[in-house]
Amino acid sequence: MKLDPIRLAHSSAIVTAIFYTICWVLIGSMPVFYMGMMRSWIHGVDITALPRSMMSPGLGLYGLITMTVVAWVTGYVFAAVYNALGKK
Repeated sequence: MKLDPIRLAHSSAIVTAIFYTICWVLIGSMPVFYMGMMRSWIHGVDITALPRSMMSPGLGLYGLITMTVVAWVTGYVFAAVYNALGKK
């Protein structure tokens, strides 16, 4: 099976943008829940010691754009490598 690098890159970028947006909303609307979830994901590391500040809209948008671009590039490279490994 061959993967279409562009389609995989677009899919990866869209899913990442959706997840990033959900996290952004959780940070603003339910910070205690979000901090607990993050603590469970990083094996119980106490993240409450880190400085806490609300993410500005500009910083959030910057993060959304850069993370989406990285996800697109990652999806494209993954498909290209996958296809290259499948060649005989």
